[in-house]
Amino acid sequence: MIKRKEYINDIKQGLELPWWFTHEIPALNDDFNQRVVSLPQHAVWRSTQIDGVDLRVLEYVPGITPRLSGQIRLDPACSPARLGDNPDLEILVQRGELESSMGVDPAGMYLRLPLSPDRHLQSLTFRCTVPPGNDSGETVRKSAEKETALLYLAAGQMLTSDTEQRRLDTRAEDRWLPGPATSTEVLPLHGHGTGNAMLIRWSEPVAFIPRLDPMGEEVLVLKGSLFDAHGHYPAGSWIRNPVAAWQSWGAVEGTVVYYKSGHFAAPLESR
Repeated sequence: MIKRKEYINDIKQGLELPWWFTHEIPALNDDFNQRVVSLPQHAVWRSTQIDGVDLRVLEYVPGITPRLSGQIRLDPACSPARLGDNPDLEILVQRGELESSMGVDPAGMYLRLPLSPDRHLQSLTFRCTVPPGNDSGETVRKSAEKETALLYLAAGQMLTSDTEQRRLDTRAEDRWLPGPATSTEVLPLHGHGTGNAMLIRWSEPVAFIPRLDPMGEEVLVLKGSLFDAHGHYPAGSWIRNPVAAWQSWGAVEGTVVYYKSGHFAAPLESR
């Protein structure tokens, strides 16, 4: 059997998950040998300790170095929501805006907030915003209603040596680079040790096989539709593939995915 080895010396210890996380939730998708597919129509949203803030747990591994990947959404009726002081978070703002000591970050911003050497914690406030207007030039919807805010976050996954704070605007076209196949582009977000995070987008339907990584891959579909030999995955789908499940990915024109590899806290080892 293959198990996930806990790298006690590599992953920061003594850090709690965000205070609003409901710790009574049992472990979820903690077997890193299993392929996991979470589709948006089957998503389970759990209430948190903050009114109006719900959590979709994608993976949760309790223990001495707890690990969490998920999405949080905010009801406009409860905006703004103070998420408090949080250590070692990786965040992609999908809708709404997030405020920290670095400023106000709208949808499209990617953040890495490692614990600073002086152990200063980032205090975060999450807000709903009015969605942008349509192509006709309308700047806001006539109703001026705010939409549900949404962000992806990962906690408990930063190595002790990973101390770089990052704040990247993924809307900047000059950040995109040629991708692994014709009609694809990549936007590098972060790389440290074996871990890499990036956005990938398709300008035409095309399939390719990502470079094999001995620790597997994680994919969150942000826009469009991804497909492989097993099926189609609309926006909001989350897939985690172990090495044995590696295969080619394809997508329709305009698809954008958040892609992460080599970040499973430790290599998989045989027992």
